[in-house]
Amino acid sequence: MDKGKNQTLIVKLVCILLSFGLWLYISNVENPVRTYEIKKVPVELVNTDILKNSDFSVVNDQQFTVDLKLEGPSSEMSKVKKDDFKIVADMETYALREGENTIPVQIITYPENVTIKNNGFLGIKVMLEKYISKNFDIISEVKLSYKDHIYENSKSINPRTVSVSGGKSQVEKISKAVLLGEEKDIQSNFSKTYEIKFLDEAGHEVTGLEPSNTNAQLIVTVKNGKSVPINIRTTGTLPEGYVLEKSELSKATVNISGDDDVLNSIDKIDTEYIDISNLTSTNTLTLKLNVPDGITLKDASDTVDVKFTVVKEDPVSKEVVGNVNYINVPEGFILENSTEGVKVNLHGLKDQLDKVNAENIQVTVNLADITEEGTFTYTPEVKTNNDSVTVISVENAEVTLKKKV
Repeated sequence: MDKGKNQTLIVKLVCILLSFGLWLYISNVENPVRTYEIKKVPVELVNTDILKNSDFSVVNDQQFTVDLKLEGPSSEMSKVKKDDFKIVADMETYALREGENTIPVQIITYPENVTIKNNGFLGIKVMLEKYISKNFDIISEVKLSYKDHIYENSKSINPRTVSVSGGKSQVEKISKAVLLGEEKDIQSNFSKTYEIKFLDEAGHEVTGLEPSNTNAQLIVTVKNGKSVPINIRTTGTLPEGYVLEKSELSKATVNISGDDDVLNSIDKIDTEYIDISNLTSTNTLTLKLNVPDGITLKDASDTVDVKFTVVKEDPVSKEVVGNVNYINVPEGFILENSTEGVKVNLHGLKDQLDKVNAENIQVTVNLADITEEGTFTYTPEVKTNNDSVTVISVENAEVTLKKKV
C-alpha cells in the first residue's frame, strides 16, 4: 500500500516538472504574442500657462489617467510598468471653456516591441473653472504665554496681507489667512516666521492655492511688570458711635507694567480718595485706581470694590442654647444621664453676635477627672467662631456616670 502511494507521488512530481519546463520553453523560445491591459496610466498636462492666461484653473487638483490595451511578446509584456509611459495632454492646442473639456492625449514614449492597440479616441476630461485672486489680512492665532510679570507690549505681522490665486471654488472657501503655532514662557522681544494657513469657516485647511507669500513674520515686543498691593485712601472720620471694623478689597493686588525706571519706583497703587464721614452702615463702594504716568494696568479693570464694615460701638447681649459634648469619659464608665443643652450668654457687637448660633459654638465638658460613680455638676467650656464675641455666663450641666457591668 505504501509503495503504491510513493509511486503516485513520483508521477505527480514528474508531471509538474515537465509542465514547468514546457512553460519555460514556450515563454523563452517560442515567446508568443499576447495582449495585456494596463489601467490608470498617469497623464501629464502640458502648456498649462494658457490656463492662467485665459483666466481658467483646473477644478480641485484633478488627477488624470487613461487605460491602455497593449500587445507584444510575452517576455516584454511581463516587464511593462506604468512608469514606462509618458502621456501628455496639450492644453494649448484646443479651445478651452468653463466646465468640462475633452482633451486628446499623446503617447510620447512607451516600451519597445510593445504595440498600443486602443481603438478610437483616447483622451481625458478636464473640468475648468474661473481663475481668480483675492486679498486677505493675515491674522495671528499663535498661542502666546509669558513668564510671570512679563507682558505683551505690541504685536505685528509682516507682511500684513496676502494675495491668493486659484480656482474660484477653492478661493471662495477661504474664511481667513492665519498663522498657527504656540510659544511658551516668553521673556523678551522675539520674532518668528510661520507658514500662512488658509482656513474655511469650519477651520479646515484649503489647499490647491497659489499665495503671493507662503510665510509671514510675527513680531512681539514685551515689557516687564510686577504685582503690587492696592492701598485704600480715605478722608474724614466716621460719625460718633460708629467704628470701621474692617475694609475688604475685592482683590488685594494689581498687575502693572512699564519701563524699568518707572516700574522700579512703584511699590503700591492707590485708590482714589473716599470720604467715610457719612458712613453709618456696611457699604461696598467701587473705587477707581490711581495709575501713575508711564504705568499700564494689566488687569481687566481699572477699578476695585471695597467693602467698608461699619458698626455701632454699643455692645449687646445674646443667649443661645448649645449642645453639650462630653469628652474623656473614663474607661470602665458609661453615661447614664446627662444635660443635652445649656444656655450660653454672649456679649459683643450685634453684627458679630448675629454670626453666632448653636451650630457654630462648641460646648464641652471634660470628664477626665472622674474616678467613681455618681452625679456631677460642671460648668461647660464654651468656644465661639468669632474672637469679637465674649462669653458672659454658661448654664451648668449635670451628668451621671455608672460603672460598666
